[in-house]
Amino acid sequence: MIGRRKTLGEKISATIRAEFVGLIAGLEEDRQEYRHRLKCKEEAWASLERAQAEVERLHLRRIELKKRFWEAYYEQDESALSKVSSEHKPLERAVKRAERSLRRARVKFTKADFDEVEEGFVLKSKANIAEDEVNRRLQVLEETLEEVLAEVRGAVGEVGQALRDEYKEPDFDTAEQQNAHVRKMIEVLGAVAEGYDPRRAKAISARHVPELPSPETR
Repeated sequence: MIGRRKTLGEKISATIRAEFVGLIAGLEEDRQEYRHRLKCKEEAWASLERAQAEVERLHLRRIELKKRFWEAYYEQDESALSKVSSEHKPLERAVKRAERSLRRARVKFTKADFDEVEEGFVLKSKANIAEDEVNRRLQVLEETLEEVLAEVRGAVGEVGQALRDEYKEPDFDTAEQQNAHVRKMIEVLGAVAEGYDPRRAKAISARHVPELPSPETR
């Protein structure tokens, strides 16, 4: 409902959540950052492994090609020599490209690498410290709320008793007078119940809240 005033419970809930939302968000941000770094490291490692495997594969092809070259050379197989020669330059270009990719993959992994155990322990330590601090503050908050609730109950009880003491039951000479009085008080009670709503009492800014009154009984 638009324009609805928040209840006291809603205000208290919002205030308590606001007190801890930043801390909780910070911890979640640390976790997300760790997961992102871990993912980047895993991806960089996978790329490094692929690049390393490609270089090793091409080096094996180079060894195989050299073997074929010498076999064709000693056998004076011109056709085989021509075929080896046609494969040599493309293979060397492929080797150079793969070695460049491997160097880039190593640099990328070096940048992404970090000590997972150490960083994980940092997260664990932060979690423990944060939980201890939140529990400490919640304990203080619970104790404060208990004190405030007791204080409010006591103050309302005192002022309520003071108001009740202001009413003096009159003396009646006859039953008719007493009955008339009862009827009148019933009417007054109805009017008060209809017109007085404690929930509409004007709120006071938290900065200007005085000590709760302790009225003296008259």
